[in-house]
Amino acid sequence: MDKSSIPKILILSDGKPGHYNQSLGITDRLCNVHTQTIQVKFKKKWRDNLIRVFGYVFGGINIPDKLITSVLNWGLDKPSADELLKAKNFDIILSTGSSVASPNLLLGKLIDAKSVVCTRPSPLGIKHFDLAILPEHSRPRKIPNNVVMTFGVPNRVTPETVKNAGLDLAQKLNISGKLIIGVLLGGDDPYYRISADMASSLIDILLDICKKIDAQIAMTTSRRTDNYVEEMLKSRLKNDPLCCFFVSSKENVYGNVVQGILGISELTIVTEDSFSMVCESVSSGKKSMILNVERKRGKPYKRRERVYRILVDQGYSKRSDLQNLMTDLIDYIKDKSNPKVLDDSQIAAQAIQCLFKAV
Repeated sequence: MDKSSIPKILILSDGKPGHYNQSLGITDRLCNVHTQTIQVKFKKKWRDNLIRVFGYVFGGINIPDKLITSVLNWGLDKPSADELLKAKNFDIILSTGSSVASPNLLLGKLIDAKSVVCTRPSPLGIKHFDLAILPEHSRPRKIPNNVVMTFGVPNRVTPETVKNAGLDLAQKLNISGKLIIGVLLGGDDPYYRISADMASSLIDILLDICKKIDAQIAMTTSRRTDNYVEEMLKSRLKNDPLCCFFVSSKENVYGNVVQGILGISELTIVTEDSFSMVCESVSSGKKSMILNVERKRGKPYKRRERVYRILVDQGYSKRSDLQNLMTDLIDYIKDKSNPKVLDDSQIAAQAIQCLFKAV
């Protein structure tokens, strides 16, 4: 790399906002760099799977340029392949998500760029990458030289961005000046479930709390939230004066609604199923409370549970369940101490800066 030039980073996106925001959270913290994004789409899902296997088998050896070009043209749709193969003179390729990990590695070989992956891709793993940024719940028994550990996952949230997003959202809403309780509601995954009954019980408790302390609710959902649950929440909250804001993630026209809710709220409840939203909330400098939900297997995801316990023990967040939510939430609102602020994106950005110096 020409030391007098501005470093260039190519971000490969799989189109999932949570993944893309992890990559952007890192590049946001880098000064004097040029970034470009290419969204990678595949012709068919099975071709995506085969390219993952190809990267797993051949990622550690030299691959002829013609073969890399053929593989990318075979697996990716034409606009993605054309854009990817036109990419030149990038120093680093950065991606988050399993589907874009092999294209990252293959393109890095083709254009002689460093390959950086955020979170462990499946089945490719991390050993062939120049740098892998792993959250605590993915900690290997022995940390390789190409790995930097973060506590959660990188994201775009900082106390400053939350403040600005809150001011922007407040201007669009008719906020009465009452205390606001934020709610970031996730959805079902292999370990957790948020049923309509649980979501309805949560609303019952929150409305009772609002009546008791003269507060209002600001709420959004995630892409995993069940459609029936969303419709139930909408029917209950849309016209309730105790709810100053409700928007489905699938119908969001307000821009960065998660940061906006964090910004306008005194305290934000985040359901435990959404690790990314938990990480965003504890990066905001605002009070957050991780809420237990239903467990499909009778117990939580063990590795993630350990991270949540550390977050609570070290003062980044509080933890509660439906049974104790009213007491825990009111007590935490009264608590005058400030939570610690997580900044995993800065840790990841510093590791990439070191990689630049090694180029």
